[in-house]
Amino acid sequence: MRKHLRLASLLTAAIVGSSSLATVPAASADTGADGTDLATEEIVALVTEVAPVPITAAQTTESSEQIVATLDGGGKATIAAAPDDGISVLLPDGEETMSVSLPGAGHLDDATVGEDGSVTYLGDANTPSINVIAGEEEIRASAIISDASQTERFEYDFGGGVSVEIQQDGSAIAFTAEEVTDPDTGVTSLVEKIVADVAVPWARDAAGVNVPTRYESSGSALIQVVEHRGGDYAYPIVADPTFDRPNFFQYRMRFNRAETAIIYDKGLGALGGLACGTMAPVCLLAAGSLVWNAGIAEKSRPKKCVQVTATQPYVVPGLVWWVDTYRGGSCR
Repeated sequence: MRKHLRLASLLTAAIVGSSSLATVPAASADTGADGTDLATEEIVALVTEVAPVPITAAQTTESSEQIVATLDGGGKATIAAAPDDGISVLLPDGEETMSVSLPGAGHLDDATVGEDGSVTYLGDANTPSINVIAGEEEIRASAIISDASQTERFEYDFGGGVSVEIQQDGSAIAFTAEEVTDPDTGVTSLVEKIVADVAVPWARDAAGVNVPTRYESSGSALIQVVEHRGGDYAYPIVADPTFDRPNFFQYRMRFNRAETAIIYDKGLGALGGLACGTMAPVCLLAAGSLVWNAGIAEKSRPKKCVQVTATQPYVVPGLVWWVDTYRGGSCR
């Protein structure tokens, strides 16, 4: 038998208890567009209760069109009042580095803002509500599944030109491909710019029980699958992807099978003939590690390829880079 949490206790906690829970104007506490029985205060209380890691909202400014949060390092996260406009992240220079849609946006009410700084879009009987909170280091978007009739698939689309890749640990990245040419050799290569790091997904029911969940990818879309219909869970269920704030410099250079073999066979000298484009300084720093990992890739069965990733955090001076191996994609 499926269980439903007694939401009255959560609502009481939201109003009487912790100051971290939201109290919004009465108009924003209405039910959703088609009669869902979850009000904004209950949603905020539930997410706060079951989230494995708390997020404190960054400083925000509000207008009739958007809520803007100031991120660590000077970037901005814009959460639109209209759900169709989704979430976007801007670098300190104003360049948009990430834009992502919200699942079920066409059936969500406009945003309401709670005292905890989170933003809630109420759904309807068929569409889960969405709660978004922007911290200084990350943005969390939570889907609130009210009963077993609601969907198990939640799509977050990063838009044209972006690809989504699921990582071995269950996390995900979204990236664009930039074509660069080495001015010395004329060799053209693709460098991948990482626009979003997405933490390993989680989903919990109203009693705090974990619900099976995973990511899938389809082109530019990240899809969170929440397998809630086959279990004995206490509704509502909360499921979220958490997007880390993109760093100023966050790139990945992948070498194909032929290039990996050259690096392994010819050592450091091979790197001079391979274009790294934006990643050239990193390739030089990582030369020894690239050769070592190229050897691991060549000796693996089936063979792998070598890749180098670099990032420059806002709060830590200097580049952080690492080298590892991969299969699939351009490893052919």
